[in-house]
Formats: sequence, C-alpha cells, structure tokens
Amino acid sequence: ECGEPSTLVQMARTAADDERDHSVRCRAIVDDLAPGLSPIDPEPTRRLGPLSLSDSNRVLYETVAMGCVTESLSCGLLLAMRQQATHPLVCETIQHILKDEVQHSRLGWAHLAHAARRRDVSWLGAHIAPMLRAALRSDVVPMCVEEHSPAAGVLTHEDSRRIVAETMEKVIVPGLQEYGIEPDLSDALG
Repeated sequence: ECGEPSTLVQMARTAADDERDHSVRCRAIVDDLAPGLSPIDPEPTRRLGPLSLSDSNRVLYETVAMGCVTESLSCGLLLAMRQQATHPLVCETIQHILKDEVQHSRLGWAHLAHAARRRDVSWLGAHIAPMLRAALRSDVVPMCVEEHSPAAGVLTHEDSRRIVAETMEKVIVPGLQEYGIEPDLSDALG
C-alpha cells in the first residue's frame, strides 16, 4: 500500500511465513522436552510506532524495529545459543531459525537503505531506545533464565545482556549511523 519495491514486499511475506514455521519448530522442542505442556496463546498482532506517523514512515518504523533491531539482536543471541546447545533438536532448530533471522534482519536494513535514498530518516533516532526496550521485553527476557542451561541453548540474563550490548555497539548503532540516525541509548539497556 505504501509503494515499496516488490522485492521488499516479497521479503516481508517470506519473513512472516518463516515466523510461523519457527513457532512450529519451537513447539516441537517443547513437546520433546516437556510433553503435555499446554500451548501459550499468541499475543494479538498490532501495528508498531506512533499513530502520528504517515503510513510510509510507520511501515519504516516497523521494519527498523523488527528487522534492524529485534532480528539483529536475535542473530547475536542465536549465535551464542548455537555455540552452547548440545540437544540435537535444539541445535537443528537454532541453526534453521538463525539462517532465517539473518534474512529478516536484512529486510530491515534493506528497507532502511531504500527509504534513506528517498528521504530523511534521522527522525528514527528518537525511537530506537523504545524499540530496543520493546525487543528486550517481548523477545529477549522471556527466553532467558537465571541458571545456566547449556544443553538447550538457553542463555542466562547476564549472558543475554552482554550479547545485546555488544550487538548494539558493534552492529546496530553503526548500521543506523550510516543513515544519519543517532540513537540515544543512555537509558535503554537499564
């Protein structure tokens, strides 16, 4: 609807299909490790970003939040999980999801690059800290534990905080700065 290139639209459709596949794969792990555990109801889908944004900026906000921030963080976390996991189904699932998350991250960065060639995107700088906090709250913290659980690839909160900080410093912030986006993350990591 916003006139984005068909390659980006197709990447987004593929990413949505991948995420549904990930839920099936993760449920297979649950069924293997904790048979009989009841499924968790998925959260309702909602649009991200301030309602005051134009449709095209709202779509950009969503792809930066999900692709550049959340999926880039997922890649860093999954790499660490892959290094320690030993359970065969967990290892296979992590590897498969990691491959997909790299592509999902590329979608965010490709959309940002496309938008930056056409308009100023520096306004996103004020929104990166809330995007990061949302990613931590919904995607990172729920998959961590206090005690070490290496066979299943589960990270401790301490490990995940370190990986998130490194990914922000070495990947996400420099990538955003390439497009004139200067995020203020002074209070984002708590």
